[in-house]
Amino acid sequence: MTGGRPPAERPRLLMVMPYRQFVRKAQAAGFWVGAVWDPRLESPEYLDDVRELADLYVTADFRDEEALRGTIRSVAREHHVSLIYHLGREESMVAAYEVAEELRAELNPAAAIRVLADKHAMRDLLAARGLSPVAFAAAPTRREVADAVRRIGYPAVVKPSALAGSRGVFLWREPADQVPWTALLDRYGYDGPFLVEEYLRGPEYSVETLSRNGRHHVLGITEKLLGPPPLFVEVGHVHPAPLPGERRQAVEDLTEEFLTACGYRFGPAHTEVIWTPRGPRIVESQARLGGDRIPRLVELATGLDVEQAVFAALAGTPVRPPKATAAAAVRFFTFPPGRVDEIHGPDTVGGLDHVDELSIRLRPGDNVPEVRDSKSRHGHVLVSGASPEEAQARIADALAAIEIVVDGTPVRADGRTGVLETPA
Repeated sequence: MTGGRPPAERPRLLMVMPYRQFVRKAQAAGFWVGAVWDPRLESPEYLDDVRELADLYVTADFRDEEALRGTIRSVAREHHVSLIYHLGREESMVAAYEVAEELRAELNPAAAIRVLADKHAMRDLLAARGLSPVAFAAAPTRREVADAVRRIGYPAVVKPSALAGSRGVFLWREPADQVPWTALLDRYGYDGPFLVEEYLRGPEYSVETLSRNGRHHVLGITEKLLGPPPLFVEVGHVHPAPLPGERRQAVEDLTEEFLTACGYRFGPAHTEVIWTPRGPRIVESQARLGGDRIPRLVELATGLDVEQAVFAALAGTPVRPPKATAAAAVRFFTFPPGRVDEIHGPDTVGGLDHVDELSIRLRPGDNVPEVRDSKSRHGHVLVSGASPEEAQARIADALAAIEIVVDGTPVRADGRTGVLETPA
């Protein structure tokens, strides 16, 4: 534990798993910030930055929920913390909010976070409220999954209830799919529980919201691009989503009604929705910011720094939903397995004015890892544009201009082989 006693005039905010930009932006909004981190979850260099920034830095093993609760409880009491907040990964959120509620330092009821962190609890709530009807069944362990799939009917989506980031989500199209599904789960060391759902077909969106005092403000809707089944790894996003006005309103209304039903009171939420032939259906929701660089897409399209807005709202500033005056898009790289011989194009693409970010997580001599979830993708490119169409065209040009030679075969980032194209 490091840090001294904070100045009395600053409100004391204890954050579990705060990324370093959260610490900076919370302090800029006027808060004293205590940070609780599990040193397994980030590099020592990253956590050294958090330790340097925070007014207080504490470590805990997030795998041990009782120990985590004890750490949060003792730190909050010793340092007279007025608010306890968790904006990181879902796995440790419920424990943090339960202690916050116990100490009357909560921003949301623990029950609301349980619903958002538990896919089965979310489906139960939606069914009880008659919202977004989706056929589903629970399977406590792997043994019960095949029977649950038969009850729902092929094809069915099997989701690990306690994993996040698209890990282990799999489309069963026939009984033989149990074999590759089992091999995938063995890699994660996961045995249950599971949620089995009907396969929802249609374009998918995410709704980015910021709630304050139980009122949910839509900051924008992002169009999502998924990789091919049986996995559901996200390969790209466009913001704002090119949606007809009536459809946009229906998606927003469903999201707001759902968050109200959960009892969610404060903070960002990232709610995924599929537009089916029967209308919008909620896929899942999280009590955090969207991943995959979505906050940056929103900022490029609207000028709103969503992270800053969260802490401004916490300090009492009313939320003012932005209007998009531009657009932005991101695509994630997926290259075939093999050894990397050469990489071409990053310097050219990275030097373009409309390219905001370019990251390739491979180097010559590396073996290309298999992409099975969002954390194993090979990098990304993020661009801005005057419209969603222009942003998507610029993304296409960037993908065509990046090439990796794998085992002697040139492969472009758009999946094609052939001669590089020079981006406009």
